[in-house]
Parts: sequence; structure tokens; C-alpha cells
Amino acid sequence: MLALKEMQPIRLLHVIGDSRYGGAARIILRLGQVAQSEGWQVDILTTDPLFQRAVRDYGLGLVNLDVIRREIRPLWDLGGLLRLRRFLLSRGYRIVHTHTSKGGFAGRLAARLADVPVILHTAHGFAFHERSPLSARLFYSALERMASGWCDRLVSVSEFHRHWALELGMCKPRKILAIPNGAVPAHRNRDIAPAEVRRRLGVRDADVLILSPARLAADKGLEYLIDAASLLPQTKRRYRIVIAGDGPERARLEQRAKKPSVADRVMFLGFREDVGDLLAASDLVVLPSLREGLSISLLEAMAAGKPIIATSIGSQRELASQADVARLVPPADAKALCDAILRLDRDPALMAHLGMSARALFESRYTEDRMLESYRQLYFDLLKEKCPVEAVAGAVRELRFDESSESTAGEGSGQIRSPGQPKGGGQ
Repeated sequence: MLALKEMQPIRLLHVIGDSRYGGAARIILRLGQVAQSEGWQVDILTTDPLFQRAVRDYGLGLVNLDVIRREIRPLWDLGGLLRLRRFLLSRGYRIVHTHTSKGGFAGRLAARLADVPVILHTAHGFAFHERSPLSARLFYSALERMASGWCDRLVSVSEFHRHWALELGMCKPRKILAIPNGAVPAHRNRDIAPAEVRRRLGVRDADVLILSPARLAADKGLEYLIDAASLLPQTKRRYRIVIAGDGPERARLEQRAKKPSVADRVMFLGFREDVGDLLAASDLVVLPSLREGLSISLLEAMAAGKPIIATSIGSQRELASQADVARLVPPADAKALCDAILRLDRDPALMAHLGMSARALFESRYTEDRMLESYRQLYFDLLKEKCPVEAVAGAVRELRFDESSESTAGEGSGQIRSPGQPKGGGQ
């Protein structure tokens, strides 16, 4: 027992690289808090400034190591791989958890070369989508098949992606499991009424406020929503589309929205931390993505009880197959988006039904607590399999932690808190 007491905390590293802050980043931050609540040392390797700021705000360790970049540059990538391996050899991580396609490929290989005991990868989406050419699907599937040999477990964020990975031969069934994404309702400032939010946006009470919260990237399909705006009829009841987010495609999308038929209908807000307020003020949420793992924006809209229009990509078909939660339209189809907006606007009862169904499905299957507990259990299962001594020590620490919690009337409870949440407070 003395040896267990003297053991160093388990060290876990999340590897992301230069990917922009978005829905996956928020999941990674909460996974960090889950492991931290077990007494582990948790670090996140990211070079995105916004993500780095969030890592510090969450009280997690930041690794500012420029070793993984999105673009493919073979010589630079090889140097980055070797630098990452050298870093891992010097730090004693017991678990490396990789994310994103490039981060997953380089991170898993570096961790395997550094003999890290436990390696897992979450595929928040693949580097291709259902409309990608066959050549692209075969090429990237082959890379994923190779990388799957360097990790102990592959996690997909939806059952659709798990089945698709097996269909494409990326790994054996025993190696992959689905942990569908989960979320918490987006935070609202209760001191600001939805009517006030609309007023600040220049939206009248009679207008239809359509919200699209998304990172401004090519795979989000926002150009089709902008084109749909030009097809909406000119009536006294105005349609106002608000796009909340930032990203590499912003300049191109803003240029596309300067057309006379669109300019007074589409508004770009940039990155926002008040998405909960925007959801409360909106009439309708539209998510025209061409590719998603399982959209956090979609889950937040469901939690807010909003009627949703989304594209019929795999993970969103999976959600819609469970309940009547959204109207699905083909990807890359501006006319279908326009028709769906008009259909819902003309049927308030249908909008209310979709919103209530979406909230009920979210609460039953897609909460953040359910997702976090699944990952927590996976971490301990892999430690038990690969590092039994650490797993036993973790169980002992957890037992002592629970006993201590019972004897201190709530002080130091095992509840995982978000930044700024008072100790012992609710979510």
C-alpha cells in the first residue's frame, strides 16, 4: 500500500495541433476536467491562440509545441513527428489521447514510437465525407487503417461513423466503439431578455430570426445558406440570417453575402460566447454542413428546444431516425434550404413540435454527463488492460476520495465544475 501512496499522478496528454477552437475543443476541455478530477495531470497540446486561452481558463496544462499543422509538408511533418516523440519520451505520459485527422495520425505514431502505454484516438469526423470522390475515401481510409494499428482504441462520435469505419475497413470491430457527443445547454444571461437580444441585432419582433452557429470553414456549407437567403421572398415579414462564428472562410463568405439580394438579410457576428442568448432569441436554427462528426451546435439547439433544419448527412440522419427532431435537406442545396425555411415558417405548430421533440431526445441520450462518464470508464478500462498498477492506484485514490467527501459534508465533492462555477454549485 505504501507503493501505491507514493505513486506519481497519472499523466494524460491530449494532442490536437493547430486545429481551430470549435465543438471538438470544448469536448476536449471537459475531458481534461474529468481526468483532473481523478487527480491526474492533464495537458493539452494546441497552438491555436483561442484554444490556448480556453486551456488556461479551465486550469489545465498547456503544451505550446508547434509540431502538427493542418497542411501537408512531408519534411516539416517528419521533423514535427520526431520533436513530438522526443517530447513524449521526456515527460512520462501514461495516456495520449489524439484528436483530428492530422493530429491523430502524427500523434498516434509519435506516441507508439515513444512507447506510451495507452493510446486512443477520437475521430470527431473523417477527412472525407459522404460526397467525397471514391479515390479520396479509399486514400484516407488506408491512412486511418494504418494509424489504427498504433493505438489501443478508436472512438467515433456517432454510431453512423462507427459503422462507416468498419465498412471501409479502417479497423477491427473490437478496436472501435461509439461514444456519441454530448453537450450542456448553452449558457444564458438571464438578465438579458430575448427581445433585447433581437433589438441589439436590429431584428424586429415580427421578423424571422434564423441562427447558424458554426466555424466558418468550407465543410460547414454556409455558402448554400447565403444563397438560400437570396431565394426567400420579399415580404413585410423579413427573414434575417445570423451567422455566429469565425474561421478561415469568413472573408469569402462575407464577399458572397454582399449581393444586393442578400446584403440586408445575412449578418456575420464573428466568434460569440453568448450562443445561449442567441439561441433563446432565434426562431429557427439552420445547420447546412457538408460534413460533421456529431455537431455540438446541433445538440445545443436541441437542448434549447429550437426547431432545426439540417442536412441529411449520416450523423444527422442518425439523430432524426430516433425522433422527429429536425427537417433534413440534401447537402449543398440552397433551394431545399429555402423551401424548408418557408415550410416551417408557415407552420408554427410544426415548429413547436420539432423543438419539444428535440429537447426530449437531447435530455434522454445526448447529455454531456453521459458522454463524460463513458470516456472516464474507457480510460480506466484501458489503464486496467495496459497499466494494471496505475489502475489499482486510481481505484484506491477514488475510494479514499469518496470516503473523504462523505465525511466533509460536500466539501471536495467529485462533481466536475466548469470555470467560474462555485464549489458545490450546480451546472
